[in-house]
Amino acid sequence: MATAAMQADTAEQGGLRLGARVRWQGGTYRVLVLQGEEVQLGCLDEAGADARALVPVVVGADDFALLDDDLQELEKEQVTDCSGLAGLSEAELKLVRDWERHLREVDDGVPPDAEEGAVPRPGYDPGVFTVRQRLAAKAAEMKALGFKYASAGTIERRRRAYQARGVFGLIREVVPGSPWGRTDERVVRLLLAEVRAGLGESDGDASRLYERLQAAVWRDHAAEYDDLMISRATFYRLLDRLGINTASMHWPTDRRLDEANGAVPPYTPTRARRLGEQVQIDSTGLDIIAVGDDGRPVQVELTAAIDVASRTIIGAMIVPKVPGRGPRGRRLGGRATRSFDAVLMLAQALAPMPARPGWSPRALAEHSEMPYADLVACDPRLAGAAARPVIRPRMVVVDHGKIFNSEHFDDVCRLLRIKVRPARERTATDKAIVESTFNAIKRRFSQYVAGYTGSDLRRRGKHVTEGPLWSLNELQDLLNEWIALDWQQKPHDGLRSPFLPGLTISPNRMYATLVAAEGHVPLVLTPHQNRKLLPFNHLKVTDKGVRIGNRTYNSEALQEYKNRHTGIPGQGKRWQIRYSPYAPRFVWLWDHNEDDWVEAEFIHQRLVGDDWTEWTWEQATLNVMEDGGRREDQRRIAREVSALRERARRGPDPDVPQVPQLFTGPALDLEVPVPDPYEGIPDPDPATVVRAPRLPMPAADIPHAAPPAPGPPAPRPGTDTGSQADPVPAEADHGAERDGHPRMPAQPYRAGVFSLRGGAAEVFALTQPPTPHPATVLGTDGPASEDGEEP
Repeated sequence: MATAAMQADTAEQGGLRLGARVRWQGGTYRVLVLQGEEVQLGCLDEAGADARALVPVVVGADDFALLDDDLQELEKEQVTDCSGLAGLSEAELKLVRDWERHLREVDDGVPPDAEEGAVPRPGYDPGVFTVRQRLAAKAAEMKALGFKYASAGTIERRRRAYQARGVFGLIREVVPGSPWGRTDERVVRLLLAEVRAGLGESDGDASRLYERLQAAVWRDHAAEYDDLMISRATFYRLLDRLGINTASMHWPTDRRLDEANGAVPPYTPTRARRLGEQVQIDSTGLDIIAVGDDGRPVQVELTAAIDVASRTIIGAMIVPKVPGRGPRGRRLGGRATRSFDAVLMLAQALAPMPARPGWSPRALAEHSEMPYADLVACDPRLAGAAARPVIRPRMVVVDHGKIFNSEHFDDVCRLLRIKVRPARERTATDKAIVESTFNAIKRRFSQYVAGYTGSDLRRRGKHVTEGPLWSLNELQDLLNEWIALDWQQKPHDGLRSPFLPGLTISPNRMYATLVAAEGHVPLVLTPHQNRKLLPFNHLKVTDKGVRIGNRTYNSEALQEYKNRHTGIPGQGKRWQIRYSPYAPRFVWLWDHNEDDWVEAEFIHQRLVGDDWTEWTWEQATLNVMEDGGRREDQRRIAREVSALRERARRGPDPDVPQVPQLFTGPALDLEVPVPDPYEGIPDPDPATVVRAPRLPMPAADIPHAAPPAPGPPAPRPGTDTGSQADPVPAEADHGAERDGHPRMPAQPYRAGVFSLRGGAAEVFALTQPPTPHPATVLGTDGPASEDGEEP
């Protein structure tokens, strides 16, 4: 019975029914009999014969096909696809299920959720009503229920789609097939292109994007603009359907670019099975302020190399980050990570990190999970080293920064047989391990160090630079101790034990596991080889030696190469001169003929008298140039280097009061120009100036002079008329002349006050009376004759 049931299911799935026409083994047949697992076929071809075969043999044949009445091949029945239901919203899923329930009632007479033994409702009994009648009844019912598209023709079309493809066919009929509704696909493509074009621009609102979409549609489809362009409301709905967040348009530019260029799921972790198989290198700000070589606070930058297989920090370099001053292209005093810093970090990765005095004993390799005894036997340099493994990189993954694209970095990697693979632009997932490590360093190290500033200015504490700060060397020493003590010896979430996959292990434990499987071959670089890692210039040796930047180097050994040809085509007399930016006191000429180095010293080193770096020299050069000096004045710059070093050692003077300058705000031009009243008048010539007349009396007597008294008052009764004519006492005349100067009699003023009131003519009239006429006599009232008688 089970076999018969299985054959019946096979016949039903293959479409074998009584009277069905089929193609089988090159012939055309009609199904005459189905009995158990056998089928009897009647041949429809003139020269053919009937056949009898098993159902699986007929259905499973390569050329089996169902035919219609015209003997044309019918579409094969597909397995019902219900996977599309997972992508529908709750409302769309409910709509599809409602349609399925109504269509099942049209075909079966009862809905699928009806109880066993239920009878069809009026108008839906298949034994009484035809399909057309049942469709008409269902259309009337669905219109009464509020379905918008429920005509008899629509129901019939969706009934056929449901019978042919199941729920999947019904989904395509009920739910709109386009995720953006009725908007034309060309408009959607233009919108997505405008969104991508605006990623690197300044932030803006969605209204700006809508206007740009209008311009793009008009530019590409001007003839169909009225039909294609969508309304503003439809535009915002389209953004929501496409998953474009309008708030993201106000994000910082870097964040928008990173979001657009992020990893595409499914995410795959970065894998490496050997030590050094992949090493990721990058630079980032450490969010710490330190004391620079000149004694001033500076920001610092970290460049680190991370081994992917063991998550070991094989190298870390801290450098100051200071912007330069001066015109673009000729700035001086700037400092950041350079190619030599990345090269120096690779050199450190190839050598053990020496432990410093004062470190915790647990930071030593002999007290860690590293196989210390075996490593010391292989490499004696590990004796007393810190708990940080030595891993030789085989391939480094870098970004497109200038320091990693430089010729110097590429030459050193080729010398050390290290492959360089650049990451894709703005694709942080290509260096996800080092990016995650930087976040962990800032969280577990930076925030506990004095001078921590936070990730940006909004998170920076007040008066950070006024507190205690570490120097650059001290900060580097703190980071090295933290790497050996904390990072290398704490379990890492990305590392699992190969023996117990559920157990997280530390980078040193993973290193011990991997080094036991592949071994360790140290690469020891000699001083001769280390000099080949230094940056170089091709220079000609002259009488004065060689000049790098604005520094001159010379020695007796170097003079032997003066005007000497290198023997290299294209180089002429220019020899390869290498120098160290961290110790520029000496330079070395490489004699490729003898594979030897010739040393030369800075000619003004005695003026410096201390260790210095190229950055300190640039700072001193900038100070001298701002003070009016010249870049070529090496003596003065050397003395300035010494002064900077002395200032850094001495520190600020606590006895000098720090008086802040008064804040006066921005300078405004408030003075109104006043015209010069003497403009155009020539300077007086002393020879043409007329001397003023001298007063005939002392200046002290001038205030006592008064204008003439008014006329004589009316005579009083009983008085002598002659006495009234002269009110001045007789004894007053005796004082009319004193010290040889005539003196005017003091006459009382109306108010009894002596004054010089009046014009200048009156004053001079009083002080300089008119010269008497020869015929007159001073003191008389009228002219007189020679004999003194009146006329």
